[in-house]
Amino acid sequence: MNPHFAVKRERNASPPAPSEASSMKSVPVLPPPTMATMPPASSNGAPRSQFIRSEAPAASSVGHARSQFRRSEAPTYETRQSDGEPLMMEMRVRQSVRSNSVPSSHDDMQQSFTHRSFTDIGMKLKACNDTVGELQQLGIQHVAELPELVMVGDQSSGKSSLMSGLAELNLPRSGGVCTRCPIHIRLSRNREPVWQCTVSLQLDYDYCPNGPIRKSDVTKANPFPPWVKKPHRETRNFKTIFDKAEIEEVLRWAQVAILNHNRSSELFVPGEGAYAKETALEQAATETEAQFSPNIVALEVKGPSLPDLSFYDLPGVFLAPSKEEDEYIVQVVKNLTSHYVRRQRAIIMWALPMNHDPENSISLGLIRNAGAQNRTIGIMTKADLVQDHSSWLAILRGEKHRVGQGYFITSRPPEEALESAAQWEERFFHTGASIWPNEFQTFSDRCGVELLTQFISRRLSDAFTDSLPSIKLKIGEHLRDVKQKLSELPELPHNVEHEVKSSLMRFYSDVRDGIQDNTFQSKWNTLNKQFQACLLKMKPTCIVKDDDPPPVIDLNLSDDDTSSVTMADTPSGRKRGRPNDSTIRQTPSKRPRAVDMSPVKPENDWPRASQSMRATPMPTPVPNEDQSPFRQFYNLGRQGLSIISIRQEIQRCQTPGLPPNIIPPNVYNPLILKAINNWQPALELYKQHTILMYEEVIYRALDTSMHKFIRRNIFAASREHLHQFIVDAAQQQSNRLTDLYGAELVGMFVTDDDNYNRYKDQEETILRRARNMNRLRVAGFAWDMQNANSEEDKAKQNDFIRKHLPRLGDDPYAAEIHVAAIVRGYYIAAATHFMRSVAISMNAHLLKPISQDALTFFLDDKLQINEAARDDSIYTRLMEEDDTIAVQRNQLWREMDKLNQAIESIEQLEISGGGAARRPFYAGGAISSDTADEDSVMGDEA
Repeated sequence: MNPHFAVKRERNASPPAPSEASSMKSVPVLPPPTMATMPPASSNGAPRSQFIRSEAPAASSVGHARSQFRRSEAPTYETRQSDGEPLMMEMRVRQSVRSNSVPSSHDDMQQSFTHRSFTDIGMKLKACNDTVGELQQLGIQHVAELPELVMVGDQSSGKSSLMSGLAELNLPRSGGVCTRCPIHIRLSRNREPVWQCTVSLQLDYDYCPNGPIRKSDVTKANPFPPWVKKPHRETRNFKTIFDKAEIEEVLRWAQVAILNHNRSSELFVPGEGAYAKETALEQAATETEAQFSPNIVALEVKGPSLPDLSFYDLPGVFLAPSKEEDEYIVQVVKNLTSHYVRRQRAIIMWALPMNHDPENSISLGLIRNAGAQNRTIGIMTKADLVQDHSSWLAILRGEKHRVGQGYFITSRPPEEALESAAQWEERFFHTGASIWPNEFQTFSDRCGVELLTQFISRRLSDAFTDSLPSIKLKIGEHLRDVKQKLSELPELPHNVEHEVKSSLMRFYSDVRDGIQDNTFQSKWNTLNKQFQACLLKMKPTCIVKDDDPPPVIDLNLSDDDTSSVTMADTPSGRKRGRPNDSTIRQTPSKRPRAVDMSPVKPENDWPRASQSMRATPMPTPVPNEDQSPFRQFYNLGRQGLSIISIRQEIQRCQTPGLPPNIIPPNVYNPLILKAINNWQPALELYKQHTILMYEEVIYRALDTSMHKFIRRNIFAASREHLHQFIVDAAQQQSNRLTDLYGAELVGMFVTDDDNYNRYKDQEETILRRARNMNRLRVAGFAWDMQNANSEEDKAKQNDFIRKHLPRLGDDPYAAEIHVAAIVRGYYIAAATHFMRSVAISMNAHLLKPISQDALTFFLDDKLQINEAARDDSIYTRLMEEDDTIAVQRNQLWREMDKLNQAIESIEQLEISGGGAARRPFYAGGAISSDTADEDSVMGDEA
């Protein structure tokens, strides 16, 4: 008869009345922590009562919370004779231990739990453990320490196989990536027959590398270099799955994602992320940014048959890395294990393999250094590989490596499928399998993952129930502190969302009105005319003299000024001889010519032209020409052509064998492109002035609509984003205008033949008149330089030319004059078309979009207004007066939200009855043997 299953009564308690006894229920009990270290019963099965002594709990520790469980009439083990001989105690034999038969099904194991009292306990366990898991996920450990289960062990200690059994998941069992960050697993029984697992990344640290990491970089103040603690936890959802077969791949990729902290985790989602689709998992695991991370991969698993548990699985500690440069990781992993083990409410699950010497366990040293032995459950793994029986039996008897919660034994061979693992352990431990030594049969009630799961689930629930009042008190105190800090921050508008939206609506409306306003349109229209006038004034002038030094005929002067010289005979009435150039320049009657700055000659001032020429007037001169920003470019076309250079170009392009009077087509393009090249600086200035006007409208609208928020974040943030909007819009428009300008440089391309021919004919008339006047002057004819302001004077000049020009014969440069007329005529047609295209592009791509909500979409996106539907703290941040205050307020709001959720979870637990007072589980971080009752006896529920 096994004393571990004894049912006890309080010391000196009288047996209950028969009527009362009939209603009693026998309950399973656990040994006190020290019972785990007791020697086994003798080989003949004699009870080990001599070891039941002062370690047993006092009667006072069994309070009202346990009175509901009625006891049998057997005396307690504390009721003994003075000579130390124990009285006989009622025993309950575990049939699965004593029988050599294999249970017919797993349901046989569960039959003892179908009683209502155990159903109530199970419901309370579920509620408590679910609440623990919720609080852990909220990340409130900095407020109140939470009871938690922490799995530790050396590398190759069988932790992964053990965790697979506890979680009923096929977790990765090989080395590598799965050992490089903590894993938090939360198991919860689901009422619906649906299994699901949600994987998320809990980020408490930022990855901040700064060169190679050395062992000396790992210090007490910096335990996990190059990881730096964040002010608050950030949680990123990774993937939710509904097939257990996917869990291993998803978990491995989640850890790859957490080791690439500075990249989007979405890249690594299997089956969805771009990186995961293109890269093999084995390769991805070797190409991570970090070799280790203290951040957590969290699994929330729900299923119909799962236990209610929540625990951490830490990377296995080791002594030597595979690469010398990774030496620092050895200490980092030790620091991580110590960090979790030192938590005073942590229940440690220490895995030690039975095929290794327990004396070499690194983890045990860390547990001892943290003073956590009393909070530790020893879990012997790989029982199927045990060889040195005596050493392990000594540990089980408590002769060495004592831990407060005793030891369990498990066996999870890698070749066994997860579904058959429970049957394997049942056969291995409880059915007399020859491979399991008989010496260990005394401890069969501590063999198997199923019993371990029940034990730790109950321990976690007890610990949480005992600490619940303290946790709730600390959360409430911290919540009051957070509210106080929020109240001390600068006051915000009453309705921040309304203020943000209304101010932005005013801004967008003011921008649209500003662009459509007559003032802006008139100003921009004037700029367009000034730019057009500039291009026309840059029309290349032509030197029509063929001797050296040639006189310059400024063709941008009024055409009549060019010809408004009154030719008269000499005073003596005789013709003068042909004077030299210096004589002409020294003529006393010569006066400076009046300069007409209009881009082209007004129609009614042209020499007698055909009706068709007058029907197509040149562009109207711009008023206030002296204020044009383009005046600096007016002379860029001066002396752009000459009949001498045109003749040279014709000769260069002449094809052998062609008559000399035929002008090669390739003569025109070089002359035209030379003139059009002058447009570029004027075009750049035009873009600058347009963008400045555009920018002025936007910033004026911002100042007007948000003047009362000029010291708040919304104003500064809006101005910053608007600057980027303007820069981007300017660059895009610059690219479009560059394309338009580049198209003009391709060469001559005429689509409007009528206008081109008219411009060419007009230019040829002007050039031939100037050429004729020059020929007459060179031939010796003299005249007074006076303006021909009247029609009569103009007629006299034209009559003079018609009278004397025939004397000079044919013009030897007539072909060159014709080429110059074509170049200048095409220039006017191209400039007019180019200016129109530029204005249309500016209006269509720069001005119109801003009045059609392009700015609205841009700024709303940058200010994250579109995200505010999911996070209304965005409005608060925009209405802050300072970025630091905004960050502080946002953190406090997040903290308050977490604390309110924590309070709500605890209150729901209290309402459900799961928070009923229970005996203290442990105090000050150590299990108290003085307060342990029958639940501490080995074997838990039988």
